[in-house]
Amino acid sequence: MADIIGVLGEASVANIATTTVYTCPSGKAAKVKIMWLGNAGADSLGDLTITVNGIAVATILNMTTITYFFSSIVQLNEGTQAAAPDGVTTANTVGPAPEEYYLNAADTITYTIGTTDMTTMQMQVVGTEIDV
Repeated sequence: MADIIGVLGEASVANIATTTVYTCPSGKAAKVKIMWLGNAGADSLGDLTITVNGIAVATILNMTTITYFFSSIVQLNEGTQAAAPDGVTTANTVGPAPEEYYLNAADTITYTIGTTDMTTMQMQVVGTEIDV
């Protein structure tokens, strides 16, 4: 086996469901960050919860219709804009959130969309996976 650095997992499911983005493999440990961008659905009832090994690290309830939510210099930029982040300012640039998570074998990172499908949802888990 070999150590890995970069994008360790990604998903783009925008339907009501729990989606596993990354599971730390057997014989590995990982140090990761989460990067994501989502666009709320057709009503202001949708929910999103991001979890690391079953612990909620970001939750949005009743997402405002067709508003963008994303990670940047903070884990959760709550929908204040109807246009996609454009990179004009640091706070309006999608990037890995600063929080780091340490994972053991079988630990997971997931997101759950509830009540209303989102228009779009993309998430990446980025970091380093090492042999243990």
